[in-house]
Amino acid sequence: PASFHRLVHLVEIDFRCNCVPIRLGSKSNMCPRRLQIKPRSFSGLTYLKSLYLDGNQLLEIPQGLPPSLQLLSLEANNIFSIRKENLTELANIEILYLGQNCYYRNPCYVSYSIEKDAFLNLTKLKVLSLKDNNVTTVPTVLPSTLTELYLYNNMIAEIQEDDFNNLNQLQILDLSGNCPRCYNAPFPCTPCKNNSPLQIPVNAFDALTELKVLRLHSNSLQHVPPRWFKNINNLQELDLSQNFLAKEIGDAKFLHFLPNLIQLDLSFNFELQVYRASMNLSQAFSSLKSLKILRIRGYVFKELKSFNLSPLHNLQNLEVLDLGTNFIKIANLSMFKQFKRLKVIDLSVNKISPSGDSSEVGFCSNARTSVESYEPQVLEQLYYFRYDKYARSCRFKNKEAFFTSVNESCYKYGQTLDLSKNSIFFIKSSDF
Repeated sequence: PASFHRLVHLVEIDFRCNCVPIRLGSKSNMCPRRLQIKPRSFSGLTYLKSLYLDGNQLLEIPQGLPPSLQLLSLEANNIFSIRKENLTELANIEILYLGQNCYYRNPCYVSYSIEKDAFLNLTKLKVLSLKDNNVTTVPTVLPSTLTELYLYNNMIAEIQEDDFNNLNQLQILDLSGNCPRCYNAPFPCTPCKNNSPLQIPVNAFDALTELKVLRLHSNSLQHVPPRWFKNINNLQELDLSQNFLAKEIGDAKFLHFLPNLIQLDLSFNFELQVYRASMNLSQAFSSLKSLKILRIRGYVFKELKSFNLSPLHNLQNLEVLDLGTNFIKIANLSMFKQFKRLKVIDLSVNKISPSGDSSEVGFCSNARTSVESYEPQVLEQLYYFRYDKYARSCRFKNKEAFFTSVNESCYKYGQTLDLSKNSIFFIKSSDF
């Protein structure tokens, strides 16, 4: 307690990564003895609002925390049990990070447990993260004040009908990585039994009338029921990447229920061992009048034709179309003249030659060309194949910085066409 006796007006303490768990930290600077925090060490700091204690091998939530605390971050420790009595001092807490305490890089070797109604009395809680913890069920009776809930990269196999019933203020829900699609994963990955998808009742999201962001990345989904979206008309961002939705993309009736959607990601939903002749987009895409960003990487097909994109022609707000990493061999670039408002067209990491004649430029004619040909170390560099693409680290208090495929400074000057990493050996003026 004496450590801070002359610092009574402290508002924030950042004490991250002083004793990082062995498998997370540097091998040249291992920490053999966990950080010791004596009871009531922080109790005299009555102005303290934010306390970061990530990466210290802590075994429990520190006791004697001041009532002024609004943010508590305890990621990447060894806290495997959450009990109501450990949270009684956090009456004014608004942001609580408890992720990365039990997963393959920081194993706990015991069942991660959350006491029933453990969070119920946190009546001001807005943000709760339990990511990367081997959690098997959604915690019971979460505070109705929540606006952001992160449950991704856990072991939840089934969502119950009433799991989110009282969360009528929720704006962000991330359930990604539960029942993951493990094909080509560059990290230890365990699918659900029989490769089953995450089970989500059709009415599970009915209470989430304020939801703006829904992430269902890598949940082994094969179908997207329109009924999910009956009451979430305000949804602006939907991530359905890395599922098994290649056929669903050709039907996609659920899109009719998303009039305010701004960003849609359907990347890496390719069928295993299948190299399609072309891409089949449902006419339902034409109903996405507010859409600005559409990403369909990893659909895996040979030829991109103008009529393949016809459902998108009348989307007046569409600014970014990302069709990278599809192994496209043939594409007539003049088709994009119909998209007057597009700012970015991303066709990187394909097999395109502007001539459209594969025989002239020595295209590989292997019909089995697919994502299988990527080496694992290359996949690790792909945004979609990171274990936790929203990770924080010892360097960043917030989300870790990550390189995007198209530099923003490029398209500030005008429209951007990305043809990097294709099979272009020469360029003719007629190609453009």
